[in-house]
Amino acid sequence: MIVIMDVLHIKHKVALMILYDSEKRFLLQCRTDDAKYLPGYWALFGGRIEEGETPEQAVRREIFEELHYMVKSPMLFIERAYVVDDVNGYMYVFIEEFHGEKRNLRLNEGKDFGWYGIEQMHGLKMLNHDRELFKLADMYIRSVEEKGVDR
Repeated sequence: MIVIMDVLHIKHKVALMILYDSEKRFLLQCRTDDAKYLPGYWALFGGRIEEGETPEQAVRREIFEELHYMVKSPMLFIERAYVVDDVNGYMYVFIEEFHGEKRNLRLNEGKDFGWYGIEQMHGLKMLNHDRELFKLADMYIRSVEEKGVDR
């Protein structure tokens, strides 16, 4: 059975960012224990797209609010529907290599954050679809690196 979603009428749209470093580690956020959605889970940074915003504008705003980091050139990596806690939503996932001083990042939302390689994520409390996103991102980064393509 094929289900076609009317993205224009989905109310819960989010813009998320996969930031990775030169060692192919990904920046994850641990949500607070009292978060409305996914308390205590490790997840991507980002958030809800506000009225009148494009997904790219939203991801730039969210990453600045959450990390005090200015996104340079986010590339739309994946977009897809999701369901979390009975909420139907649609996600726009961007990817970008981190440039800057990690010590300048400031966690403004969540209880913790850190850089993790794919293997290090196994013990973290995460949604399976987030794990899959990071595996796809890892494969993408490695394939681009092999081809010598500028990201």
